[in-house]
Amino acid sequence: MNDVAIDFSKVHQVQVFGITILEPSTVLSSLAMTVICLYAFFHLNKLGRAHRMYKQIQYFFLFMAIATAIGGVLGHGFLYLTGQRGKIPGWFASMIAVALFERAAIWHIKPLLNKRNGQYLGWLNYVELTIFFVLTFVTLNFIVVEVHAFYGLFLMLFLIEIYVYKKRKDPGSVNIFIATLWGAIAAGLHALKFSFGPWFNYNDISHIAMATSIWYYYKGARQMTYYGDEMIVPEKVIQEEE
Repeated sequence: MNDVAIDFSKVHQVQVFGITILEPSTVLSSLAMTVICLYAFFHLNKLGRAHRMYKQIQYFFLFMAIATAIGGVLGHGFLYLTGQRGKIPGWFASMIAVALFERAAIWHIKPLLNKRNGQYLGWLNYVELTIFFVLTFVTLNFIVVEVHAFYGLFLMLFLIEIYVYKKRKDPGSVNIFIATLWGAIAAGLHALKFSFGPWFNYNDISHIAMATSIWYYYKGARQMTYYGDEMIVPEKVIQEEE
């Protein structure tokens, strides 16, 4: 475990009904992402689209809601009770979420590829998640989770959607490009540790950018067309968005 000794008395905190909550602003910004994820999950469910591509995107938001809630509450607010191990359930939930959206993107591109290449991408998704799960379990280091997110969202998902857009000009792909940009901004702000102080630090600022990214992933999910034998074009959804 990548344990680091922390003097919790120096971490900004509040007392609520006698309960200490560390980094309350970070807890709130994490839960704001949870709310957006749940909104996306339930609203996508209302569309009633049964194809696996849409279902996998929908469950991306559910698992991301779990990840951000656990990350905010256990990984920050009650870190003094759980230690670094309190972050682990959120890490695994986020990795499952990324793999789900990546798999949905594979369904998006499959009809545009030959059968062999489509199957290869599908198997690669399973192998990739297994490898990163094992590495995370063995190292218990958040860097592995970050590398997996970069691979899944910034490489696989982004590159797949570039290909789909070049072939079909899918409106959902455009929103995914915007989401990727906001995700890159979030990662950059976090890496630079850009802060306005302990009560609005780099975690909070990057969470705002991440929340924006999640919102554009949701817009992309609503507009994506499935190009299989029975083409599914969410025309009604596109009209609502316009």
